[in-house]
Amino acid sequence: MNQNNYEDREPLWTKSYILLILMGMITSTCFYMINPTITKYAIEIGASVAIAGIIAGMFSVTALITRPFSGFLADRLNRRNLLLTATIFMGIAAIGYSFSKTVPLLVFFRILHGIAFSFSGTVNISSISLFVPHKRLGEGVGYYGLVYIIATAVGPSLGLYLGDTLGYSSSYLLSGIVLLLVSTFVFVIGFPKNEKKEIDKIKFNVNNLFSIQVLPLAVFGGLFSMSNGIISGYIALLGDIRGIENVGIYFTINAFVLFITRPFVGKIADKSKGIYIVIPAMIMDGLALFILGRASGLTMIVIASVFKALGQGSGQLTIQAEALKKLPPERSGIASSTYYVGADVGQGLGPMIAGGIVGAVGNNSLGYQAMFSVVSCVFIMGILLFIIYIFLGKRKKMASIINLNKV
Repeated sequence: MNQNNYEDREPLWTKSYILLILMGMITSTCFYMINPTITKYAIEIGASVAIAGIIAGMFSVTALITRPFSGFLADRLNRRNLLLTATIFMGIAAIGYSFSKTVPLLVFFRILHGIAFSFSGTVNISSISLFVPHKRLGEGVGYYGLVYIIATAVGPSLGLYLGDTLGYSSSYLLSGIVLLLVSTFVFVIGFPKNEKKEIDKIKFNVNNLFSIQVLPLAVFGGLFSMSNGIISGYIALLGDIRGIENVGIYFTINAFVLFITRPFVGKIADKSKGIYIVIPAMIMDGLALFILGRASGLTMIVIASVFKALGQGSGQLTIQAEALKKLPPERSGIASSTYYVGADVGQGLGPMIAGGIVGAVGNNSLGYQAMFSVVSCVFIMGILLFIIYIFLGKRKKMASIINLNKV
């Protein structure tokens, strides 16, 4: 069956799309149960703050290395099998965390988790284009983004709660078992039967691994991921240093605001000028980091959470939808993997840079203030670069129109 016809005749809310959303929600929740606690767990088993930051970021660095190949293979191999394998290995990695009592063993399972996560994320997001009409892709990505919202609301708070009550090992073990169970969802999702292609006729080259068209968007999306990785990895430590209890409410408020705004943002992203909301989104994300650096109580944590939700919820979704629109549906895997390269770089470098700043200034209140302040300034540069990107895009479009008129 022709893919375009398949998309045209199918409504937005199909059984496969709903199951894909449910699977993404559960796997993302398990991921966010682990992510905010991995630095504390690493410190518990003997790592320094700087090394714990490297371990947290190593996950995304590993995902970055494998991401281009995941997009290439997602466009050419059976997506059901890829998603099944990736989810199973994520479960194995999570269980492996629970048995890791030394730093090297923790590093091994962190790398395994990163590889599996890169394939899972790429296949999930690229599969949306199989089940959602192309003209409603922004809306489809927006609703799929609710998966992330629920995960960020439930996962970190649940992970911190289980870590404090049962211990981190039990929390990781539970996540691993759930991931192994949810891997069976792939047998019910209706992936097209003719999606497998002849891979032996296609060579590995730059064009098959990256999309130059999507790469600038990947950089801008990576800024939001960078701040997200830093906040997820260090907000619990910030609470400990400053004596702020119940910092997990940050994730709950963040998710609530995202849940309210995400469907509207998805529809805006489908409009021709929707990309312009990225600039105010960057401003709000930068403000969130600046406020966190000076947070002395739960009220400032909540305010930062709202700004972060408004910034990331509108900016990252718009960029992601725009990235998928840059390429035809049959290359959605490449579009998705290229976009996630930026996310992986940001998510990976963020905690490492943050750990380096805290380690240099000191593992104290001033160290965290310096760290969040420095990272917030990165968004100023991001805004300037984005304005240049928009300007160059307009010039290129205008030149194309002029050349077309000459013909």
